[in-house]
Amino acid sequence: MSGPLAHVAFRNVVWGRAASFVGNGMAPVALSFAVLDLTGSVTQLGLVVGARSVAAVVATVFGGVLADRLPRRLLLQSTAFGAAVTQTAVGLSLLGGVASVPLLMLLSALNGALAAVELPATTALVPQTVPGELLRRANALLRTFTSFATVSGAAAGSLLIGWAGPSWGILADAASFAVAGLFFRRLRVGAVPRPAGRRSLLGDLSEGRDEFLRHRWLWSVVLHACVWQLIWAGGVQVIGPAVAEAHTSARTWGFVLAAQTVGAVAGGVLALRWRPRAPLATGVLLTSFSAVLPWSLAVEPRAAVLVPAAFLAGVAMEQVNVALTVAVQERVASDRLARVTSYQVLGSLVAVPLGQILAGPLASLYGQERVLGAAGVCIVAVTLAVLAVPDVRAVRTEGGPDKARTRPRDEPVT
Repeated sequence: MSGPLAHVAFRNVVWGRAASFVGNGMAPVALSFAVLDLTGSVTQLGLVVGARSVAAVVATVFGGVLADRLPRRLLLQSTAFGAAVTQTAVGLSLLGGVASVPLLMLLSALNGALAAVELPATTALVPQTVPGELLRRANALLRTFTSFATVSGAAAGSLLIGWAGPSWGILADAASFAVAGLFFRRLRVGAVPRPAGRRSLLGDLSEGRDEFLRHRWLWSVVLHACVWQLIWAGGVQVIGPAVAEAHTSARTWGFVLAAQTVGAVAGGVLALRWRPRAPLATGVLLTSFSAVLPWSLAVEPRAAVLVPAAFLAGVAMEQVNVALTVAVQERVASDRLARVTSYQVLGSLVAVPLGQILAGPLASLYGQERVLGAAGVCIVAVTLAVLAVPDVRAVRTEGGPDKARTRPRDEPVT
């Protein structure tokens, strides 16, 4: 075995993340149709998924502080086992017939808060598990494995939900988090050097914020992600299942989501081999192709059209995700990396609950087709606006002229 997977610590991160993402592939479909079965309301569905997003937004910044202060391995274990508990509670409440929208909102919010702590810890941990020259390959591999796990989970979940019901899909998600926690228990990495002396919470938050704002290319791309997530969360995640249920079936929508993650797998493989000279600008440009899915939902919501459109969106979005992750890991100091990542995630997610909550009322007011059509136009417009920022176009590949190693490499303990 060679490359990033030759490092034991990195393998444990990969297997842990992949285990949790198998269940995560099932969860969106299962939760969407569980709420629709329970209430029959797109607006109520928006409230449930929006509660998770609101909690994730609130907890994200604090998750970055925790990941820069505490052992990241311990945080990953705790969040994985905690997520197993919350998803078990959701599944059992559905099975027992005691589920309600307020209860599902509460449990979804708890799960979202745990996820908000996990993501910056994982992103900051990857550079501790592989040498610097393997960083791009490591991130591409990690995303490829998790995308493959997601599509596997989505396909299995579609069959499981059709056979046994959405509650069993949620319980399978819970089991996957428990398995992930076991892998994270085996993780061993070196400690990140931390400044001497006591630091306040507000001081840590301010330091992370200042470092985030110092990089114009970073906050420009995050602003792009914020608008994209607003559109995608409402137009695709909330209105999409309702359109699919009206024109095709719940199983078809599961395969549409699976196609997106298959596209992400293909995008990860492409990122392993393709190294454009301006990766960040190239990635941003390719996000415009994701507009095809909301347009397809508006014009021709059939599986033969939706599945290829979702696949294309997955390929396109993976390029900017890998490029942005590597750029941040290369250009931000180790002891600030989790906090900067948390601001990056916060900027990307802050508009998600707004999109999820507004999608139902907007679709009722203007019609689903018009809202979806406008969503595609907005994706293209914000992409062109961000590409006009010179700093975004100036970020080069590893070893390029702008490459600045601003942090020491942590030796992995394998």
